[in-house]
Amino acid sequence: MNEEKSHVKYYLVKLGVFAVLAILVFFFREALVENLKYFIGGLMLLYGLEEILFEVIYSRHHILHQSKIYLGFIELLLGAVMLSVPMAYESVCIIWATWSILREAYEIKEVFCELKCLAPRVLSATESAVIIVFSIMLIIEPGEHHAMIHLYLLLAELIISPLTPLLDELLAKRKEKKE
Repeated sequence: MNEEKSHVKYYLVKLGVFAVLAILVFFFREALVENLKYFIGGLMLLYGLEEILFEVIYSRHHILHQSKIYLGFIELLLGAVMLSVPMAYESVCIIWATWSILREAYEIKEVFCELKCLAPRVLSATESAVIIVFSIMLIIEPGEHHAMIHLYLLLAELIISPLTPLLDELLAKRKEKKE
C-alpha cells in the first residue's frame, strides 16, 4: 500500500513537470525546431536520467520494468552523442525518430504486459502507434515539416506518458476498493 502511494506521488510530480515542459515546448516550438539537436539531446538525457533514477529508487522494493534501466542508459548515450557530435539536421531527425520508435515499442509491450485498467492503456497504445507511424515518416523524409509534426506529438506524449500509469494506479485502486 505504501509503495502504491509513493508511485502515485511520483506520477503526480512527473505529470506536473512534464506538463510544464509541454507548455514550454508549445510556446517555443519554432526555436526548438531550429535548435533540434540540443533540444532532443537534452530531452534524451532527461528521459534517460529519469528512467535510471526511477529504477534505482524503486528496485529496492520491486523492479517494475526490468529492462527499462537499459533503455535509460541507451537514452543517456544517445543524448550525449547528440549533444557532442556535429550532425546534419536530417541525422538528428532520424535519430529522434528511431529513439521514438524504441520508446513507443517498449510502451506497447508494457500495455500488454501490465494491463490493469483498459481505458488508460488503450489511450497509451493508440498514442504509441501514432508516434511510430509518424516516426517512420520522419525517417523517410527528415526535415522541418515532419520535425514540427513530431514536436506536436511530443506535446501529447509529455502529458499521456505520466498520466497513463497514474490513471492505471488510481483506477486499479478504485477497483480493489469496490471488491
